[in-house]
Amino acid sequence: MPVVEQFIDIPAPVEAVFAFIADSPERQPEWWRQFDLQERVTPPPTRLGSVSHYIYNMLGVTIKGEHEVVGINRPEYLHVKTTSGIDSAFEFFFTPQADGTRLTVRVDYKLPGSVIGQLLNRVIIEQQNETALRDALDTLKALLNQ
Repeated sequence: MPVVEQFIDIPAPVEAVFAFIADSPERQPEWWRQFDLQERVTPPPTRLGSVSHYIYNMLGVTIKGEHEVVGINRPEYLHVKTTSGIDSAFEFFFTPQADGTRLTVRVDYKLPGSVIGQLLNRVIIEQQNETALRDALDTLKALLNQ
């Protein structure tokens, strides 16, 4: 499976960064623009087994599915796995820094052949996913610094 992993230093407390991501999944489209929708299915608070619906736009191809929280250790770690749609897993690592939080995001994913067939090719998709994650982290940092 391809893997995308990047980090960013955010001048905000670990608890605030964790809460923004884990406890407000519906805000994900504000900072990760490829997500057209992230909507809770299970009520808050976010915990092991929490589920949300998502709509993801990959180079113009709309993919719908569900995410489930399969690992959570507040405020250090969040692991979300898709249960339908693209086969993927998102891991968020929140590390305290002297001036805030280092957020590391790791995404493992497998594209179905039908999606690859609709898009250009695997290399372009992987490059786009790297760029999309970098943009998402930069936007998240800007949102948390308002």
